[in-house]
Amino acid sequence: MSIKSLLVIVSSASEEGPLRMAFALAKRHGADVAVLHVKPSPVIISGGMGGEVPASFIEAQARESESVAMAIKAKVEASAGQAGVPIEWRCEEGDEVGVAAVHARYADMTVATPDVCRDLVFASASPVLAVPASSNAQAPRRVLIAWNGSREAARAVHDALPMLQAADGVDVVVVDPEGEAVAMDLARTLGRHGVKVEVRERLSGGAEVGELLLEEAKTSGADMLVMGAYGHSRLREWILGGATEEVLDQGKVPALFSH
Repeated sequence: MSIKSLLVIVSSASEEGPLRMAFALAKRHGADVAVLHVKPSPVIISGGMGGEVPASFIEAQARESESVAMAIKAKVEASAGQAGVPIEWRCEEGDEVGVAAVHARYADMTVATPDVCRDLVFASASPVLAVPASSNAQAPRRVLIAWNGSREAARAVHDALPMLQAADGVDVVVVDPEGEAVAMDLARTLGRHGVKVEVRERLSGGAEVGELLLEEAKTSGADMLVMGAYGHSRLREWILGGATEEVLDQGKVPALFSH
């Protein structure tokens, strides 16, 4: 896989982190960038007792949404100009995740804030890269892979391969390993693609896995985390906690997720 098309979801003008990351990746991998903003559909509140909602109310919402979209477009185009990256601007109305998911199916990777990625990882057929809105993100130089041998983790590693090959260093961390070969098999596989990795094992000792992963990312100086998303059901992770939710909620480092 190569990265030749990037989709960036921008909900507000303050979300600069995903844009920075997308522009940096576009330069490194020679990828095209499409920036999508989804305007919310007008909220129609019943007038009660058979009353009709005034058309002026709906029109006011539409004007406000369009004004916000134009402000975001202006800022995005200015940022792209400063970065020297041409973009394709896209703007539609509807449910943000639903619209974004359709566009994401034609992109090699989608970049968005963690809140958007939380839902999009289920609806998109491509990997999602969660980047905090205020992150000063750049194309990753040191990557940490969270490995447990699962299908989701394997998918994430495959999707991240171009970035792993371009990185200066790649670490693999296994929490509570169940077998001696679980990480070494991955190291040999990546080695065939020219990626040299260092393997570390951690015992959780009852600590949250997501917390350990974030700690490892900080210790190793990683500027991107690669992991499978929602190895357990989403409801279970939401109720009981899970590594995906922990990283999305607390992580300050960009994280690539595949499900």
